[in-house]
Amino acid sequence: MGWIVFVLIVLALGPGSLALGKSARGFRMPRKVVMFVTAFLILSATGVNSLQVVPSGEVGVVYRFGEIVGQRGEGLNIIAPWEKLTKANIRTQKATFERVSAASAETQDVFLDISINYSLSANAVQTLFREVGVNWFSVLVPPRVTNYAKAETAKYSTVDIISNREVIRKAVTDRLAADLEPYSITISDLLIENIDFQPAFKSAIEEKQVATENAKREKEKVAQELAKADQARARAKGEADAEILRAEGVAEANRLISQSLTPAVLQYQAIDRLADKIQIALIPSGEGLILDPTTLLKPIEVNK
Repeated sequence: MGWIVFVLIVLALGPGSLALGKSARGFRMPRKVVMFVTAFLILSATGVNSLQVVPSGEVGVVYRFGEIVGQRGEGLNIIAPWEKLTKANIRTQKATFERVSAASAETQDVFLDISINYSLSANAVQTLFREVGVNWFSVLVPPRVTNYAKAETAKYSTVDIISNREVIRKAVTDRLAADLEPYSITISDLLIENIDFQPAFKSAIEEKQVATENAKREKEKVAQELAKADQARARAKGEADAEILRAEGVAEANRLISQSLTPAVLQYQAIDRLADKIQIALIPSGEGLILDPTTLLKPIEVNK
């Protein structure tokens, strides 16, 4: 349209200058010069308008009098002067949606910060522009992100939303990707960067977390005390068992000793405790012992 307007202006002013193009001295511009200048301006405008460069990572959609008639790839392109080229980015791009309003199963307010990575199919840009328009992103993407976020958070209670963050993220990603695929829009990734709640609910959550942590610490203390008590009982039982074993060992030793104390052994021990030159030992009276001293001088007889 700009080229057509320019040409009409040049055509209107160019020939008119033949009649009105008199200088202050009465000089009139020759017709050939006027025609040459007019043709030059028209050709220059045509050349400038016909050569269009499409950068790498973009495609150009060609309009002719408001109608889409095709598209061009990256590089230098030549289009008719009466056509218009609109460029579209087909690289992977990122879009962020802050504080997307949703709700939990108890209708508690939930606010999500969501970011997506998306791209267009190069071969389908003109179809998307024709069916939806150049503002296709604002028409198709934000409403779906909001709707799917609301649908997924509503499946969980407020306190369970954060713990199910990854489940919600994957569900929203899958639904959004499936819904935009017919438009040749690819969702390569979706992230829930933040989850927020109303201040009153956050305070309640913090209080509950503090109470939970305190209860957990008390439970750990009780468990430690029980463990110490178990250890003390085990130690006491071990000591009692050891004492019983020692007593049984002493009793068994005494039993064995008593069985081994035969008269011959006792006589030998009595003699062994005498000095080398002592042949008679006198036992004090009143000890309740009856011992024949002569037996100490006799050889020890061993039963055969």
